[in-house]
Amino acid sequence: MRSDRTHVRSEGLNEHALVAELGGAYERGWQPADVLHVTARSGGPSSDATLAATAVLFDARTTRAAERAPVDWMRQIDEISRRHPHLVRAAGARTLADGLRRACPEVTRFEVEGLAFTWKYLPSVAILTPPPSRWPAVRSADAPAAAPPDTRILERIRALLSKAESTGFPDEAEALTAKAQELVSRHAVGAALLVDLGSGTDPVVGRRIHLDNPYIREKVLLLTAIGDANRVRTVWFTRVQIATIVGTASDLRQAELLFTSLLVQSGRAVQAAGTAGRRGTSAATFRRAFLTGYAHRIGERLREADVRATAEAAADARVPITTLAPILARRSDAVDSEFRRLFPVTRDSRSRGVDADGFHAGRDAADTASLTPGPRPVHR
Repeated sequence: MRSDRTHVRSEGLNEHALVAELGGAYERGWQPADVLHVTARSGGPSSDATLAATAVLFDARTTRAAERAPVDWMRQIDEISRRHPHLVRAAGARTLADGLRRACPEVTRFEVEGLAFTWKYLPSVAILTPPPSRWPAVRSADAPAAAPPDTRILERIRALLSKAESTGFPDEAEALTAKAQELVSRHAVGAALLVDLGSGTDPVVGRRIHLDNPYIREKVLLLTAIGDANRVRTVWFTRVQIATIVGTASDLRQAELLFTSLLVQSGRAVQAAGTAGRRGTSAATFRRAFLTGYAHRIGERLREADVRATAEAAADARVPITTLAPILARRSDAVDSEFRRLFPVTRDSRSRGVDADGFHAGRDAADTASLTPGPRPVHR
């Protein structure tokens, strides 16, 4: 058996097919992080994830992505490098074949061709950012982009969400999350006013969110609830377990912060709730219903916080709410227009019956405190 593997390796790894199929996937709308996500889900050998990351990083180097690719593309490459620091050196090899052997010494031609085959049959998806064939020789500093985020506001939002994730008291977590939503809403109003006055930019863009089991459907409900409260549209592709969110760059950035935090909070809440004495399939049904109820109620509370914060932001800016409403409406219309362009054919997800006890338990877990931050009760 060992001699067979050596013989296969001596015939070459056919890395050219891997490069070609990766490039083809990019041209059909897939991005680096997407490729790694679908590779991990493909059911191929465990080595596929290592080979895929090495190929993606090698391709980024040889195509000079750091100088040419859109900013969002490079953010993904940088994140992949951070997650796989041991592969960065392998991706710096003279040839991809050398890099693949460094990353996975026992790799065979069949494994490389199998990965290429997986990428070859990835379907076309919405192109959210220009693929490599449309990159300029050097990325222009004048290319349209969102204004840099206010790092002070982002740090305050992150600090609030971090506290919400770390506290063991649900009411405190929800009050902190509500305060974070208020800051998000105030920032959105400020960005909208700057754009309306012509002194700022906040383009409408799309971004993909990769989700994994368990309870994916309920995670999508939570993401959608957060998006609805922040003028962000969401579409879900079940087969590849990827959601795409569409909104202004600043709204997407902040919706992702909220989603990341609320995933942690909802996971802790469902664990604390237990299973109401149920076991097996019945316990899983209760948890799904709990997370559904949690997502619904969190969405309501975030929308309430958004309405209140928007009114307060308008007052602070000395702008009548009757003047602000059309500005925000135009912002939402721009998001809707881009969403329809990217996804001309969609259908609403049909709701399904859920366990009533679990659903109401989830709502209760998301509804235990006033949204108005203030002195916290003493817990004994």
